[in-house]
Amino acid sequence: MKPKVVACLLAGLCLSGCALQKDYVAMNGRITLLEEEMRQSQSASKGVEESVTSKNVRLANKLEQLEEELRAIRGDMEAALHHSSQATTRGADTEKSLTAMQAGIDALAAKLARLEAFTGYEPTEGKPPAPETKANAESTYLKAKQAFDAGDMDTAKKGFSDVVETYSSSDSADNAQFWIGEIYYREKWFQKAILEYQKVIENYPDGNKVPAAYLKQGLAFESLGETENAHLILGELLRKYPDTAEASIARKKLEK
Repeated sequence: MKPKVVACLLAGLCLSGCALQKDYVAMNGRITLLEEEMRQSQSASKGVEESVTSKNVRLANKLEQLEEELRAIRGDMEAALHHSSQATTRGADTEKSLTAMQAGIDALAAKLARLEAFTGYEPTEGKPPAPETKANAESTYLKAKQAFDAGDMDTAKKGFSDVVETYSSSDSADNAQFWIGEIYYREKWFQKAILEYQKVIENYPDGNKVPAAYLKQGLAFESLGETENAHLILGELLRKYPDTAEASIARKKLEK
């Protein structure tokens, strides 16, 4: 490789490494703040799980954003390492620095995994997609719904999860996600139900289950004794979907 080309490549790697280092430091700081926020939530609740729940929806949203940014940084890192390996021995120090930073990124990923376990957030990244057909999605959904109606919640949960993960763009995906929330609601695991309903609201904003997700999320907060949060959610339902049957139920709840 010509000296000028090598010099240019090394200069580019240095700039790339600096940018990656800056991104890494920024993300590490954000994750540290998020960890502290969770610790404060636990401390403030004095062991009462439901007082933490209302914050978990927002924390899960932050986790999802951090997941996406971490994947982007990892991709840039792999590209930089590839170019560094082509820059002859003069790029050894740069490559060593990038490799060390990659280890740091792996550590950040481990931190995110622990935070996800705390909130119940379940990322879908990395799961291999299966052939998606309308018939398969509908068949899987119907079997899961039959299991749900029969009271077989374990089978239903597995079936609905298969629809959401394998047939994520199908017409049945938003309904399946809603019924996952319903399973946890019936099991009185209201904290988890709230998070699952939130996925309906965020991932399927144009779906027909969004008003129902708002309503059941509000009722779940009410069941936890978090009246203020329940009223906020039901108020949001009235504001966004005032003419729905769910809004009518919410209105009566708020008038009590």
